[in-house]
Amino acid sequence: MEFIVFVETTDVLARIIFSALGPQKRLTPTDAWPELPRATWGAKDKEVLDLRLLARAVWPEIPDLQGLCANTGLPLADPDPWTRAEALGKLVLLALAEVQRWPAQARQALARVFPSTWALPAFRPRPLPRPPRTLAEAFHRLTKVGLSPRSAQWEYAQRVAQALNSNEVVLLEAGPGTGKTFGYLIPLLLALRNTSTRAVVATRTRTLQDQLWKKDLPWLEEHLGLRVERALLKGRENYLCLRRVQELEHQLIPEDIVAPLHVLAARSGDLDELGFLSEPWLIEGLRDRPWRCQGQRCRLWPHCPSRRAREAAHSAQLVVVNHALLGADWATENALLGPYDYLVVDEAHALASVLRESLGTELTPDVLPLILSEVRRVDIDPQRIHEINALEEEIRASHRDFWETVRGLIPSGRSRLKPEIANALLIAAEPLFHAIDALVRKLKAEAKEGEGDELINSLAGYRGDLFRILSPGPGEWVQWSNREEGVSLGVTPLDISLELAQDFWPRVRAGILTSATLAVQGNPQFLLSRLGLPGETPFASWLSPFSYECVRIAILDNVPEPDDPRYPQALAELLHHVAQKVAVKGMVLFTAKRALAAVRMHLKVPHLAQGWDGERDQLLRRFKSMPPPAFLLGLESFWEGVDLPGRELEILVIARLPFPHPAEPLLEAEAEKLRAQGRSDFRELSLPLAVLKLRQGLGRLVRTPTDRGVILIADPRLTSRPYRNAFLSALPIAPDTIHSLAELDVVLHAVFR
Repeated sequence: MEFIVFVETTDVLARIIFSALGPQKRLTPTDAWPELPRATWGAKDKEVLDLRLLARAVWPEIPDLQGLCANTGLPLADPDPWTRAEALGKLVLLALAEVQRWPAQARQALARVFPSTWALPAFRPRPLPRPPRTLAEAFHRLTKVGLSPRSAQWEYAQRVAQALNSNEVVLLEAGPGTGKTFGYLIPLLLALRNTSTRAVVATRTRTLQDQLWKKDLPWLEEHLGLRVERALLKGRENYLCLRRVQELEHQLIPEDIVAPLHVLAARSGDLDELGFLSEPWLIEGLRDRPWRCQGQRCRLWPHCPSRRAREAAHSAQLVVVNHALLGADWATENALLGPYDYLVVDEAHALASVLRESLGTELTPDVLPLILSEVRRVDIDPQRIHEINALEEEIRASHRDFWETVRGLIPSGRSRLKPEIANALLIAAEPLFHAIDALVRKLKAEAKEGEGDELINSLAGYRGDLFRILSPGPGEWVQWSNREEGVSLGVTPLDISLELAQDFWPRVRAGILTSATLAVQGNPQFLLSRLGLPGETPFASWLSPFSYECVRIAILDNVPEPDDPRYPQALAELLHHVAQKVAVKGMVLFTAKRALAAVRMHLKVPHLAQGWDGERDQLLRRFKSMPPPAFLLGLESFWEGVDLPGRELEILVIARLPFPHPAEPLLEAEAEKLRAQGRSDFRELSLPLAVLKLRQGLGRLVRTPTDRGVILIADPRLTSRPYRNAFLSALPIAPDTIHSLAELDVVLHAVFR
């Protein structure tokens, strides 16, 4: 197929004929337009393919032209029109090659983007090599396609295969660079082939989940032929509602938004892939909220993205999820994923806390108004609508009154909900409960059969959740409140280890729990106890294969302790000193927003701060494009899952040892329980959590074998406190203790000379 790509400026009309092999001919100003399909960026003629629209449809996760340039390596924004036209033509070829492997439903939706003069290429599945028969053959073939052999990865994969074959649950700790992702995927895929067994792979972060789904699994399929039926499943509200997309067409929303949304709905419907749309109100309106769903009465039910994703997950041999969805599946007796045989949990250091949260409940003032916004969509006898409207307004008024009472009774920050406050709020919620009950009864009586069922369930669910938070019933529950930037109430079980031991692990034939940080001073007992696993559960550990020859760790004894009022300015001045000495990029990890804000006030070097300049993904994109020297100031979400290799990150600063805040509701309740048993809450709870968190943070610096850098631990307590050895054992290399800026300069010079 041949086509023409053109770029028109005030002075030049650049036209290039392309074939599947690339650019074929540049047309001169005197050449007539050949009878070929045409394409340009931002086409105004409906018979010309709009490449902006095509790019959004094929790569919806890329937000703009700059991102498209970075992702494809093409000079799409080059000022020279001929260079730009050639780049746009190559973009068309990339898009057509991508589309060739799409399923029929997605290709059909994409046809809306192409003018009638264009034809989509025929479907062409990727040919696959013969799959390996053994683990040894698989790893031998990895070397044939250019991957370097790693002894630790081979040992790790053998241990995974052994656990799967012998139906074990094991903890496998593997430092950065071990290659644990392929180390567990290859034996898992081999175990699944030619069997009826099923497996779930769960990660904590979206970054790793996307890496598994979009990169690692397709790569192993393409190069090793390890193909099994697989599915990616996220929470329902991560998918768009196709009915809402169709409604946009009647709201004067431009076609360059609506058409790519239709394509996205046909492919996956995953809102995490929606990078080109930034308006929060529009994205919220597209979410598949349960109270908006018409179920099987919806004419688009067969094409519903979240329904298709759930059905695919139920039937697939391999399902990729996050920890939260794994917890939700457990809480609903495998209703989401169905029974499975093997479980692989990456980033397993966080699993216990996420599973605990999955059995809890949290509510904010935003939830009920969203549910109520759907009431007027229910098909009801017009003569009864005024009664429904009156009940809706009664709920809204009671809801406002209740949350105003909440704001007046709870303290600022996160704290446990005192019994007397919970009782007062339960009384304050009575009018809201009565109003919701009345509306539910009225909707059941007046709505047509089947109409509004999901809405009714959501209203009743909200009422039940609020009652459960304020009166959780028997068992060890922690009621809590949060009044920081917003306000919320919640309840969480104190300890789920017994439930895990009796109900979760017996469902799994074999389990692989893996992370770079599972042990404290080489002992995994802290995590084993929280996960409800026996103390004799097999544990193995592999150190990072990186040499750390070009890395130094310095403990700063020349700054005040973090609680000293002088600390924020001292740390800011130290960062300024580092920036003057070495033109590199650094990240500072904080444990509290207040501390970050205090340092930010004094900082006089280029920087980005979480909460002020954006949130994690946005900040990472901006930080990568900043020239050195520059610092990124991050909170909780930056301590793990951040990958900034090479020159993107060469200084890592730990602003203080990451002890959890003692007033954090769950920690406070756990500590009380330990003390009541005559045990040390510091040694058995706070210290292990802090050591694991530090190990996670330290792993942000060295991401490849050639990385260099300096880790600065700006907490002098590490030089003198009795607990220092627990932290020192977590460091990958022996640290230097710094007493002056001159000594710091020596360390910097040793790495960055």
